[in-house]
Amino acid sequence: MKPQKTETIKLLAINILVLFVLLNLIYWSVPILQLVLGRPGTASQFSNPDSRLPNYANIGWADQHKREMDQAEMTTARADFKSFTGWRRKPFHGETVNVDGPYAQRRTVNTAASDAKKAYLFGGSTMWGTGANDEGTIASQFAAMTGMRTENFGEAGYTAHQSLMLLIQLLQDGHRPDLVIFYDGVNEVAIKCVTVLTPDSHMLEAQIDSLLKGQTKSPASFAHYFEPVWYITGRIKSALTRTSGVEQAEGFNCHRNSEKAARIADNVLHDWQMAKRIVDSYGIKFIGILQPVIYFSRTRKDHLGDVFPVMGAQYLSVYPLIRQRMTQDGTFHDLTSVLDFDEYFYVDFCHLSPNGNRRIAARMAEIATSLGFTK
Repeated sequence: MKPQKTETIKLLAINILVLFVLLNLIYWSVPILQLVLGRPGTASQFSNPDSRLPNYANIGWADQHKREMDQAEMTTARADFKSFTGWRRKPFHGETVNVDGPYAQRRTVNTAASDAKKAYLFGGSTMWGTGANDEGTIASQFAAMTGMRTENFGEAGYTAHQSLMLLIQLLQDGHRPDLVIFYDGVNEVAIKCVTVLTPDSHMLEAQIDSLLKGQTKSPASFAHYFEPVWYITGRIKSALTRTSGVEQAEGFNCHRNSEKAARIADNVLHDWQMAKRIVDSYGIKFIGILQPVIYFSRTRKDHLGDVFPVMGAQYLSVYPLIRQRMTQDGTFHDLTSVLDFDEYFYVDFCHLSPNGNRRIAARMAEIATSLGFTK
């Protein structure tokens, strides 16, 4: 082989090696950037509670809860796919957070006897208990206030329709609670108002559809190797969207699509009405509740700064329609003003610290008492 040709091959090999090293440096620097820009989750608008918030000033377990929530965060890697309901979180055991049992439920602290009246509570991550230890969830505090044997079937990202599907499964499995409570609203808006989703979607619909159509590359593909880089690009775009005007935001569209907003509002009521008809046939009482969000609550908000105005525009577009339909129906309950006190309750735009959950549980207990459930 001629010396000149040999030198050319060596130079080419060195350049390829340098390029490979540089690409790996970029790739492995991504985790550091992720820590700066935020951890990837199933929905970027939902955050794990910050133990430094004033809500947790005198709570000794706050730091431990933050660590455990980071470990048990609801991501596609930490959940099991379930037909019809979508997903359930994997089992987890900690000091403040425990998930176990055949339905992968957040643990509820019950002191009532096993033969006491039973209440099954459904909802998204606020019902599940993001921001609270096991004793501080809505379900545990409701159990303490009512003396009912309470089960928490909430799950991160669940819409009312997913809760309806889970309720049907439980009844088919032979469960017969005395009271069923649906606590909804947040995910109907935060998820269904996403531009690529519909009023009938759940959180992972677009991702699953993409996989079925083969649009997502396999883990072994070269494109997948660069996935963290695409993630960072998306996070930067998301950060820019948060600071831009609401009308320029592309991620959500209920504030620009009144027909979609109306259909989302209709679907909430339809799911509650269907759940009520089903449990009525078993002699079970039903309570449907519209949950509070920070955009409608007259409470302390200074600890959170500017709480995602683009998301606020979605709630301002949909929640009044849900409340209007609730008034016309007359059988469900609006708790959007239940946190109107001069106190810190919120840890983000929807999740609550235990003191907020206590207010919710107390109002639920009052409604249950009006239906004849007394301690």
